[in-house]
Amino acid sequence: MLLLNFFTKNNENNVGYSKTLPPELIRPIVLHLKNDKKSLHSCLLVSRDWCKETVDLLWKQPFHFLYTCNKTNSSVFSRFKNSKKYCCSNKKRQYQANNLLMTYLLIKHNKEFVEKGIIKAKSKRITFDYFEFLFVLDFHELYCTIKDWNQWNKSNSKFIKKNAFESIMKYFITNTPKLKILSFDPKFIFYKINNKNPCLSLIKVDKYDKDEVNVYNHFSYRDNYILNLLIEESTIPEITQFFANLTELVLTVRERKYEIFSSLSQICYNIQKLIIRINYHPIYTFCEATELEILFESYYLASLIRSQHNLVHFELFDIPEMGSINEILKSLKESQHNSLKTLILNNARINYNSNILSYIRYLQNLQELRFNRCICNRNVFFNNKYDKNDIFNEEKNYEEDLWLPNLKYLQVDYIDEKGEELNELSFILSSILIRCSPLLNNDI
Repeated sequence: MLLLNFFTKNNENNVGYSKTLPPELIRPIVLHLKNDKKSLHSCLLVSRDWCKETVDLLWKQPFHFLYTCNKTNSSVFSRFKNSKKYCCSNKKRQYQANNLLMTYLLIKHNKEFVEKGIIKAKSKRITFDYFEFLFVLDFHELYCTIKDWNQWNKSNSKFIKKNAFESIMKYFITNTPKLKILSFDPKFIFYKINNKNPCLSLIKVDKYDKDEVNVYNHFSYRDNYILNLLIEESTIPEITQFFANLTELVLTVRERKYEIFSSLSQICYNIQKLIIRINYHPIYTFCEATELEILFESYYLASLIRSQHNLVHFELFDIPEMGSINEILKSLKESQHNSLKTLILNNARINYNSNILSYIRYLQNLQELRFNRCICNRNVFFNNKYDKNDIFNEEKNYEEDLWLPNLKYLQVDYIDEKGEELNELSFILSSILIRCSPLLNNDI
């Protein structure tokens, strides 16, 4: 903060000296500090101009800031063996969660909250509408905020009814008009990529508390409730503004999502970044209709893709059947061939790889292509190789009409159904793609 101190010093020899900078210079400085919540708080206190240029950044993603630690936690991704050394103070975090959540709850002064004992009838209403700044909402972060808020109230002998979770979730969905990024990532798949210093308490919530959920299905009660709430609210014309401005959507929850895909395809048209997981929780494994439902979900995901005007980044996790991914790739080919720049497939089952190339050849503007631990059945691989039915048929020219002039990054990493590396398949596919991509280094 030396830079701020320098600009706010008085110059006694210059009567006309200004104690602050013009807004057009303040903003770039504040933007440089956008991920440093401590420095942003300091900027708020410099002057009215500094506060004006800073407040929207702090309230753009307040729950993200709440669960982002200032100190780098080197043990975060090693499953926290030494995590106590880096863990934030529970009491301090719960106090901050209480203040943050109460700020939002007092904006509208909902009568339902008064009846449920969530807020007091005589509580002073917040006159400033911070919902106007809320652009980023992660339901996992919001859940943890409610959890910490509830814990703070319990520790201070304040009773909160059990259905407060449902009421607060609905409150945020119905009162957030300018949301740009929506994430529902309870298993923390994407959050690990997007936050280098996540709070330990956030990561530890791998499943929701048993005492707060249906005893017969404690793994997915909260996830199902949030999804059903999103589906329900997306059909109400007055609430569609919650979804209408989305530019980024992350849905990695292991629940049935075809209904939300169907709803969003009718109200969201400007998503530029789409990160999806198509896989169900093991409790659905013995359901005979599971495979059909995955195909159904893929169909509606393809419909959501087709409805977008400018999809730039698409990432897919865990799709288990090749037929499902064909429908998704077909939608990218038909509707996003001019806009798509990043395509990432994680743990996708791909047994017939020539089909993949038949779709990729249309994605001329791709700059990044990754096959990250994609799965191919080893028996299918070798049978195709010897029977020459697939990509391994040397008599076929798979490079014909395959030209990716903008591809700058390529990763091809295949494994078999047992998790063992399939290096030969990775080499064959990467060799073909490299020869058709002039910007790639041949040593890749």
